[in-house]
Amino acid sequence: MSKFIITGGAGYIGSHLSSRLLEEGHSVKIIDKIPIKKAIRLKLILKNKKLRYSQLDISKTKNLASEFKGYDIVIHFAANLDIPSGYRHTDLDLRQGTILTYNVLEAMRLCNIKKIIFPSSSTIYGHPSKTPTSEDVGMLFPISLYGTAKLSSEAMISAFCYLYDMKSWIFRFGTIIGNDMQRGVIFDLINKVRKNQSELQVLGDGKQIKDYIHMDDCIDGILHVYKNTNKKINIFNLSSGTIISVKEIVKTILEEMNLSNIKIKYVKGPKGWETEGWPGNVKSFQYNITKIKKTGWSPKLSSHEAVRLSIRQKISLDKKNH
Repeated sequence: MSKFIITGGAGYIGSHLSSRLLEEGHSVKIIDKIPIKKAIRLKLILKNKKLRYSQLDISKTKNLASEFKGYDIVIHFAANLDIPSGYRHTDLDLRQGTILTYNVLEAMRLCNIKKIIFPSSSTIYGHPSKTPTSEDVGMLFPISLYGTAKLSSEAMISAFCYLYDMKSWIFRFGTIIGNDMQRGVIFDLINKVRKNQSELQVLGDGKQIKDYIHMDDCIDGILHVYKNTNKKINIFNLSSGTIISVKEIVKTILEEMNLSNIKIKYVKGPKGWETEGWPGNVKSFQYNITKIKKTGWSPKLSSHEAVRLSIRQKISLDKKNH
């Protein structure tokens, strides 16, 4: 069994991955800046004897290596989660992305930890020259500061791997959705509908198209690839390889909520980004997932299936909580 450190482990993906690793018998240390009492996604695993929790803001910690000693592999999920906010605060993704990744890698070097799993993003591709987009598409010109931070983090990980004999598993995620999501288009639209069942405002023109993956598929993909690949740098697109538009998501939400007389109002984004909805948003993106399928993994759900299931899970959870 291995000993994992998960930075940002109280977050959406980190909490799910922590649960799965503990189920498999591994030891897990979560490092997150939120107090353990507020780590609501971890409430079912907090009593597990193989789990440790350290409340720590790694962007402000000078002695991170002391937290890493004795562990085998780092899963680095800590990052800025609000992509549009990087447009208003231009150093946010630098501090919570690029520099944060350097801090983690340097602590690994000092502790002689040789393995890192890193969640990257489709945002590193910017407006790709080929769609569906595979891992070897170039040149890469991100159009958001979030994407810039992810791409620079990938480059830094590569350098550390070659210079200090490390190995990395880098996953360029699609849009991850699922049971307890607390942000994103599905979450936002359902909450808007609950507040106003006469009119639903949708950012952009509704023609934005993305590649979605359900959380369960995402966790399965991460662990499968980690266990079945062993190069110095292992980089994979991880999504469903299928697409759905915002208009189709709106339609599915209204179907699942049994609403038919609601007016849909599409709201233009700021100048230059009218149809995208907000600055830095790539309007249309689909992954080519041939490479990851060759490892023996395939998603169980398409984008449409993942969206419908996630909507049902969100509605069910809302009813349970109220």
